[in-house]
Amino acid sequence: MVTGSQGGGQGSGRGIAAAGRVAGALIVATPMVFGLAGCSDRMLDTGPLGAVLGDPSPVSDNSSPVRGMSGTNDEYPNLGTVPPRPTDLTTEAQRQQEMDRLAQDRAASRRTREQTEAIQVPEPLPIPPKPDLRPGKS
Repeated sequence: MVTGSQGGGQGSGRGIAAAGRVAGALIVATPMVFGLAGCSDRMLDTGPLGAVLGDPSPVSDNSSPVRGMSGTNDEYPNLGTVPPRPTDLTTEAQRQQEMDRLAQDRAASRRTREQTEAIQVPEPLPIPPKPDLRPGKS
């Protein structure tokens, strides 16, 4: 009687297959673990070389886009440098002319829509009858 504990039997093949599965899992899992470890914020901000060399992150750690107040503001505007009022403003007549042109464009668009909807659509073809599929008939 042959048992699985003998050297050349089926049991040793199972052990080799299990070891192969473990080795395969390690081969797949190892790059995944190291790949995910490389996705840290520092790695994404500075790149692989910057993460290794310890370069400072170009991204601010401050979560707010508002700068802190230092207490002094030396950049007050000089009211003597305010630009003059714009002179290229449209007049009431020009604005009314533009409004009339837009109204004409809207009316033309409505006429085009009515003309498009008035086009007769051809009648669709009738649905053909179901085929007579009975055994022995061709």
